[in-house]
Amino acid sequence: MTVTEDARHEGPALRSLTWKDAVQSVLGLLVAGVLIAVVLPTVLETSWAEIGAQLSQVRVLPALAMALLLVGGLFSYTWVLTGSLPGLTHVQGLKANAVSSLVANLLPFGAAVGFATHFLMYRSWGFRGRAISSALLVTGLWNLLARVALPVLGCLVLVAGPVDAPTIVVRGAFLAGAVGTAVLLVAGLMVFSDTVAGRVVTVVERVSGWLGRGTRLRRVEHLVTDQRRRVESVVRAGGWEMTLGMTGQFVMLFGLYWFAARAVGLDLPVAELLAAYAFRQLLTAVAVTPGGLGITEVGTAGLLVLLGGSPGAASATALLYAIYAHLLVVPFGLAALLAWWLGPGRASRGADAPRGGARARS
Repeated sequence: MTVTEDARHEGPALRSLTWKDAVQSVLGLLVAGVLIAVVLPTVLETSWAEIGAQLSQVRVLPALAMALLLVGGLFSYTWVLTGSLPGLTHVQGLKANAVSSLVANLLPFGAAVGFATHFLMYRSWGFRGRAISSALLVTGLWNLLARVALPVLGCLVLVAGPVDAPTIVVRGAFLAGAVGTAVLLVAGLMVFSDTVAGRVVTVVERVSGWLGRGTRLRRVEHLVTDQRRRVESVVRAGGWEMTLGMTGQFVMLFGLYWFAARAVGLDLPVAELLAAYAFRQLLTAVAVTPGGLGITEVGTAGLLVLLGGSPGAASATALLYAIYAHLLVVPFGLAALLAWWLGPGRASRGADAPRGGARARS
């Protein structure tokens, strides 16, 4: 590949944050605060005194165990990154994952900034622009499919598992599980089949005509047709590694969720907790607030109550998990950002970076 060809895949620049970003972030955090402080106890018919009493049950050893599970989840995800970008080290992947988690927890709709940050970090370590854009495309796809697969698993537990859930919840889970399964099947076939990809393009074209969004949806067409083989190549080489990494992250973070429930006295069976955790991961896609903060807590606690948990313990479980998933990753992400910024590889990013694999092992 020539320098000119590779330049086409230089990716997004890391734009400077403006006062509008700061305002958006503050507003998002305020909305999250209102949801947690007011909506959560009101909707669940509990009080902060009751929630505080449940949280006061947390002891030192469970708290440390949850911290280790959080770090384990972050490290497990590095297999997703190394599988998508050959030559990337796990230490580099951990830095990139921590920084992107930091962005997601501070900025509403922070995916674009996180995408640009990943690209810039990878370039500073000497990776080609084309390899990076393929890796980011595949990891984005893997994250999207995981957000669908987990709710499908949760729906399966609600429909066929030993869960005594209300009828309306079971029916909703059956419908959502069927839709999610169809999405997973179509997405998998799209990666490996030109025929399926072509038919998806046809559907996209028709939808674009109905909605009058042809220009925007043509980007999806480009993604499906022009980049499908790049995705297929990466998936064939590192698909199992990425899948194992994603699975490891799920096991670690669900273990954190289970510890949080037990630490505050919520003794629902594992099946119910698994369904609630899967539902929580789906709600994180609602990015009106940073990382879905507030929305996920209200939604998850509500489902835990529907599944038989007490309002106080359900709320405390959701909040304790949020403390680890949203707050503790911030200092970790800041440390990773500082380590990268001061590292030996950062100064050689962009056009000065080598065209091979990772140059620096920072």
